[in-house]
Amino acid sequence: MAKKKATTPLVIRTKPDSGPAFVWASGFFRTHWPALIILAALAIIPYWQSLNYDYVLDDQIVISKNDYTKKGFSGIWDILRTESMAGYFGEQKDLVAGARYRPLSIVTFAVEYRLMPDNPWIGHLGNILFYALTCLLLYRILVLLFPLAASRQWWWSIPFVAGIMYVLHPLHTEVVANIKGRDEILVFLGALGSVWFTLRYMAEKHKKWLILSGISFFLALLSKENAITFLAVIPAILWFFTSAKKEDYFRTFIPIFSATVLYLLIRYNVIGYFLSSGKEITDLMNNPFIEMRIDEKLATIFYTLGLYLKLLIFPHPLTHDYYPYAIPIMNWGKWQVWLSLAAYAGMILLFFRGYKQKTIPAFAVLFYLATISIISNLVFPVGTFMNERFIFISSVAFVIVLSWILVEKLPAWLPGKLGLPLGLLLAGCIVIGYGAKTYTRIPVWENALTLNSAAIKVSPNSARANTFMATALYQKYRATEDVEEQKKILGDMGIYIRRAVDIYPAYFSGLTMYVGVLSEEFRFDQDIDKLLAGFRRVFENRDYLQFVDQYMDFLDKQPQYTEKVTAFYYQVGYQIFWQQRRNRQYAIKYLQRGLNLQPGNSALQNAMDEVKRS
Repeated sequence: MAKKKATTPLVIRTKPDSGPAFVWASGFFRTHWPALIILAALAIIPYWQSLNYDYVLDDQIVISKNDYTKKGFSGIWDILRTESMAGYFGEQKDLVAGARYRPLSIVTFAVEYRLMPDNPWIGHLGNILFYALTCLLLYRILVLLFPLAASRQWWWSIPFVAGIMYVLHPLHTEVVANIKGRDEILVFLGALGSVWFTLRYMAEKHKKWLILSGISFFLALLSKENAITFLAVIPAILWFFTSAKKEDYFRTFIPIFSATVLYLLIRYNVIGYFLSSGKEITDLMNNPFIEMRIDEKLATIFYTLGLYLKLLIFPHPLTHDYYPYAIPIMNWGKWQVWLSLAAYAGMILLFFRGYKQKTIPAFAVLFYLATISIISNLVFPVGTFMNERFIFISSVAFVIVLSWILVEKLPAWLPGKLGLPLGLLLAGCIVIGYGAKTYTRIPVWENALTLNSAAIKVSPNSARANTFMATALYQKYRATEDVEEQKKILGDMGIYIRRAVDIYPAYFSGLTMYVGVLSEEFRFDQDIDKLLAGFRRVFENRDYLQFVDQYMDFLDKQPQYTEKVTAFYYQVGYQIFWQQRRNRQYAIKYLQRGLNLQPGNSALQNAMDEVKRS
């Protein structure tokens, strides 16, 4: 019988502040089962309440209204060979810069849909279990990087304290409680798998671990593009935590680089380009910087980067909506922008001061900056100012540094025995605070109304949040039979949707909902002047909206409104489309509608003649 190959401990640093040595030790589960049970419980129990929650937000795009997902197993090939929104729109729309190719999470949704069609329960369960698995794998890797000293209890160590803080961090609620957030979970799970296999290779030098590292990294990339940042993170882990030689860096880099090249080739073949389709993204909701000068754009980006740091430390208030203009347009006269810039400059300085000594803060800075770079809007636009789910991975750096300070540094900084009890007290307060915030934040994701009711309090200046709130109320309005209650709901809808179009007058979804609210208000008040004034507002900002034309078809048949409707067609056709915009096609269209109602109307006929002569 062949003798089992012994693992080789990789012992490095001797400097007291440079972090622990990496040693691959056997018996992990036997030694750490209490920690694993606690972490798994903390990952599962708070989110168990989400099992009966609805589909919300982009769940429609990837699940409930995605034709490929709803095919189940037979839709998997369509998912793999098309852009990630094609199953929802019916074709590739190129609505956001770089498009999206993230098929793996959608494949899992298709499998779940085949097992339990149109049932969000199984999707929420999947997220919870994947999250728990990710947190356990993170803990396993932290134990390798920060092995427990013989004199230290397992419950007071960097891996366990960091693990608990990560599991309970409130910023992760969006990722877990929103089914679509699975792409964030799977990309981190795949990237962690690649890290684990790389470290296993470093201990055993067996090529199979390199192959598995490449496979895991490829699956991470299929989940979401930001896995590519681990091309920097994995070599950094080798530098800071192992005694890797040059050939080790080369050998471990080959599989993850090869996986990246393969993914990019497949992505290019599916989407047709790497970063840009050549079309300008003119929709503010998909390109929030389009109305800004370059200096305003950079100031706003650094402001959001500062908000990420603030939310990592003090995660309140939280919202799912950071669309225009929940984040205001910033400039370099704002102190918040300079504070953020100073914080990041300090982080970079901290890295350069510590990377040669391989300090833990230097590693954390590199991890954080590498993983946040791709969603910072500095590299390329991501379609929104920011999102809490974007720092699902980056938050690891924060909990590592925080736990390092509490566990290792406070006892060294404070005299006598004050460091340990103070560290325990602070860690306990943080964990309790994070846990309480997470538990109370999760119910926000129950349905569209609860989600948007919470968001509108934090993001009142977001056109999208106001529109989504009005839309959620509209569903409640339709389900209500009491007339007085309907009027009350309709009044609230009117407030939100008018605020949305005030913020972003050309917002297609907002104007569509605005037309719906106007038509429902007209059903109650029969105020034709208010209705037509609202329709004029729509045409002042958009050339065409189908729902307006459909409602005008109805009004054309109401003889009591003929005079006012005819005047409306003159105003829209001649004054707006011709005099203001010189749009001949739509000017003729609406002038002709007026002439159909009043063939002898001289003002309409003269306007039509002028347009046609042009």
